Amino acid sequence: MTETALAARRARGDGGQLRRRGILAFVMTAFVAVGGVIAAPIAAQAAEEPSIMVGVTEVANERVVFAIEGTGFGDIQALPGQTEPHAYFKLNEVGSDLSEVAQDDTSISASIAEGGTLSDELSVPIGELDASKSYEVISWPSRSFPTEENVYARTAVTIDWDALFPSDEAAVPSFTAEATEFADERVDFAIEGSGFGDVTALPGQTEPHAYFTLIEVDADLSEVGQADTAISASIAEDGTLSDVLEVPADDLDATKSYEVISWPSRSFPSDDNLYARTAVTIDWDALFPEEPSEPAEPSEPAEPEEPVGPTFAAEATEVANERVDFAIEGSGFGDVTALPGQTEPHVYFKLNEVGSDLSEVAQDDTSISAEVAEDGTITDVLPVPAGELDSAKSYEVISWPSRSFPTEENVYARADVTIDWDALFPESDPSEPAEPSEPAEPGEPAEPTDPAEPTEPAEPTEPAEPTDPAEPTDPTEPSEPAEPSEPAEPSEPAEPTEPAEPSEPAEPTEPTDPAEPTGPAEPAEPTDPAEPTDPVEPTEPAEPTDPAEPTDPAEPTEPAAPSEPAAPTATAEPTQETAIELTDGSGNPLDGVAQGGDVTFRIAPVEAGTEFAVTVHSDPVTLPTAVGDADGVATSSWTVPADFPVGDHTVRFVSDTDTYELTFTVLAADAPGGGSGLAPTGSGPATELLAGAGIMTILCGAVLILVRRRVVSASAR
Repeated sequence: MTETALAARRARGDGGQLRRRGILAFVMTAFVAVGGVIAAPIAAQAAEEPSIMVGVTEVANERVVFAIEGTGFGDIQALPGQTEPHAYFKLNEVGSDLSEVAQDDTSISASIAEGGTLSDELSVPIGELDASKSYEVISWPSRSFPTEENVYARTAVTIDWDALFPSDEAAVPSFTAEATEFADERVDFAIEGSGFGDVTALPGQTEPHAYFTLIEVDADLSEVGQADTAISASIAEDGTLSDVLEVPADDLDATKSYEVISWPSRSFPSDDNLYARTAVTIDWDALFPEEPSEPAEPSEPAEPEEPVGPTFAAEATEVANERVDFAIEGSGFGDVTALPGQTEPHVYFKLNEVGSDLSEVAQDDTSISAEVAEDGTITDVLPVPAGELDSAKSYEVISWPSRSFPTEENVYARADVTIDWDALFPESDPSEPAEPSEPAEPGEPAEPTDPAEPTEPAEPTEPAEPTDPAEPTDPTEPSEPAEPSEPAEPSEPAEPTEPAEPSEPAEPTEPTDPAEPTGPAEPAEPTDPAEPTDPVEPTEPAEPTDPAEPTDPAEPTEPAAPSEPAAPTATAEPTQETAIELTDGSGNPLDGVAQGGDVTFRIAPVEAGTEFAVTVHSDPVTLPTAVGDADGVATSSWTVPADFPVGDHTVRFVSDTDTYELTFTVLAADAPGGGSGLAPTGSGPATELLAGAGIMTILCGAVLILVRRRVVSASAR
């Protein structure tokens, strides 16, 4: 019986052990499965490196189209102003120096899809290709130049040169001969030929040649002699040739017609061996001028030749404590051409420290892109904030090609500038009088105003009759026109009334001498600095105007009139800075405008009748002229082109005296409107895998508990 029980127990024990082993095997299998699920994407992600495949299509005698398909670009992020990430692609000669890649090289900026894939076409003109070279397509980050360190991927390409440059079996030799006359000296015939590919080099020649000479039309070819003026032009591998035939003026007769003929090297011409012939036109008046002395007078026009290349002047206008406006007037920029996407050519201008390293010029430095007129002239204004200037340094304005950085080699021109530092940073800082405003706080000294009795010497104020000039303070009545002070310009004269603040020192009016300080009105000439109307804040001490009670002795209420200027303290309103707003058609403020959308730029306050030239930058777009209305507001409306670049742009209002700017954002036409995105909750693939792993962990725990209970139960039995 005992043995039977033990056998049964062993049987149950073995079975339980088998069950436990089965359960543990199941658990291990589950863990392995989960690990595989988690590890597979990680391994896949680790293998995601940018790579490209390129298909080549030749368009005979025109271009080569490279169809680019890329994968593994998922880690690339969109840069500011981009709606999706991009990568650059270009065709490059294998083994070439990447530092020589230029901004105007043919390239594309391909957009990257959410899965890290891209598909685009790079079209390269045949003029940029050489059948003797090998090429590859390279990819690198947007808004940068390629280096060996930042190249995403590269792949060699094979071009079918025969398909790109199909041979023309019917090609026959032909050439042109354009004449250039040198008065009383010679005529140069510039010969450009093609179709000479069948000509072979003769013994002793390293390449094939062909003879060229000038003869009279219908002349007997047998009379061409070895001493006649002729050239032996070398022929290139592609059957082309380029050379110049110089013929002395003494060999020519204005009564005859001429042609240039070509025939085989080391032979004499005949009707049977001529390769080609072409008639030429000679300007006999230019070759044999009747009055050669007169052209000497045209040498005076040589003056306009002085601007052999681009030149410009940059005159500085200082706006105290704010900026310097450099009025740029340039000429000789006629050879500058518009770049792709530009409706007219442009040139960059910036202020630079004399002798500084141009390689340190950065993209965010203050500069302008000036438009070049058809006659090669430029007129624009470069505003430079005072905060970027140092009176201890010397400056110059430099000019260089659009869409590039300046170098010593590509600078078009440079001009030294003279800045009036005293005008830009006036020593007499109006804020200094603000210090006396501090004593204004101890209005207690107003008690000493009791000695206003000494104001009795105000009898000497009879000389105050000169204070009649104070009547000019009546012109402060024009401060009423301070209403037109909305045009901030008139408000400037009103500002000189601020120097009346120094009248606070008038507290020491005990010595009526301070009446002399009315002289400081002379410094009112530097009313320019008065622009720093900031000191108007000291008008708060105007509260001490309570001591104006002592003005009672000012029975000469005439000065009381100046108290009216106290009202102009309200003119602090004109101190409202003129600013530009971005609005819709109803005048409602906007944060940005989408491609193809309508926007109205509004500037206020301005003087009625003031005209502003309105442009949008960086590549300038001219908007309708804005004119200040009776309310001191000027507007200019614009419909943003559907293909206008997205990102930050600047609108500029320029009048005869002032320049105002506002930075605004152009959004993509299909961009979602204005809302901020939710913070990522981590619901991507990795999160789902982790969630799955957690569930499996809980399940396995439950299984282990069940196993444990069964083991305990078995042990108990």
